[in-house]
Amino acid sequence: MRSLTYVFLGLILCASVYFGYEVYQNSIKENKLKYDYAEINEIKYGLFNIDAWKSKIYDLVESKIDDFEISDDSYDVIREQMVLYLEDLHQEYFVEGKLIESFMTDKGDDKNNVGKVLLNMFKGGIEKQLKEIDFKSRIPALADQLILELKKRSPEIKGAISKEISELLIDQTARNLGDRRQAYFEKYGQDNFVDTNSEILKQINEVQEARKTPMQYAIGLLLFALLILLFGYKFLPFRPSMVILNFVSIIALAMGLALPMIELDARLNAVDITLLDAQIHFDEQVLFYQSKSILQVTETLIKNHAVDVKIVGYLILLFSIILPFSKMVLSLLALFMKKVRTLSITKTIIFYMGKWSMADVFVVAIFMSYIGMYGLLNSQIVDAGATANLNTVNYSSLSPGIIFFTAYCILSIIMSSLIHRHFKQKDL
Repeated sequence: MRSLTYVFLGLILCASVYFGYEVYQNSIKENKLKYDYAEINEIKYGLFNIDAWKSKIYDLVESKIDDFEISDDSYDVIREQMVLYLEDLHQEYFVEGKLIESFMTDKGDDKNNVGKVLLNMFKGGIEKQLKEIDFKSRIPALADQLILELKKRSPEIKGAISKEISELLIDQTARNLGDRRQAYFEKYGQDNFVDTNSEILKQINEVQEARKTPMQYAIGLLLFALLILLFGYKFLPFRPSMVILNFVSIIALAMGLALPMIELDARLNAVDITLLDAQIHFDEQVLFYQSKSILQVTETLIKNHAVDVKIVGYLILLFSIILPFSKMVLSLLALFMKKVRTLSITKTIIFYMGKWSMADVFVVAIFMSYIGMYGLLNSQIVDAGATANLNTVNYSSLSPGIIFFTAYCILSIIMSSLIHRHFKQKDL
């Protein structure tokens, strides 16, 4: 009966390992999809993108041109400037004689020109006649006539303004704003941002659905194995029971280290900015996204060039990876080898280091939150070169990794207590 129980428990553990691996594979796929989604929706392609602003302002100005009207006050200012300009022309060309001089200069290009001779002959008389022309008194009426013509040509003025604005911005706005994301469009077999976004979200939902079943099986099988140990504790030998509990703890530890522990996702809701009595709209923008397992965080920190960051990475490596696995291995050896059990290092790691395990959960969670906030403030606000009060939306959530790692911590403490109590009573 006992042998069948152990075989059954062994099969349960093997099945849980298989389903745990399925969860791991699906988590990798989901992680990649979410990173791609965060990348193509990042704020640098929207609110912090100068090309996007140029395009939206161009559309805004184009819509405002149809409503463009020159007010009567503006026409009065234009008329005043026209009068001043025409008076200056009258003074320069008629009173000071620059008109005759310009004719003389033009005719001087041809040495045999008869007109030059005639102009020299009648120059004095012409200047006298020009001065007698009462052109200055007609300037206000001429300005009024020009203003009337200007009003008639208002549609042409609108067209000219539109053309100038188009020529000013067209070189910038003609570019496809998704060019820098073209690799992502091609990766998902789409031609534009909207379709790519929809495809990624669709695949994320599919992966999440595919992960649910193996996740439920993995957790359910491990719980079932623990229930068998709990209810069969009285008739099952101590050492084999602890071996099974040890393997359950190792599986939980491995999944806790390999799966993401926390997902940091900070976004801006749809942004509407009022400009020229119109709304400039930006859709949801991703400010920061990060989702890493303990193994990934440790690798990232250790590869960092900063010494203080490396130290943190090695501390996480020691207390979250090396010590837990060492504890599991030494626990197995201590069950069957008295010499190992009596070593001081074995007692220290198995019986006195258990309190560090639960601390790992909080230390790693806080540390990853720190990475998220640091990245959010620096990559978005500092890089923008400005300080802004932005209302962010927090989509952060716990990931499966923290469930398994917490389960390991609890099981590890229970196993250490049971082993310690068992051999203490045995020695007595």
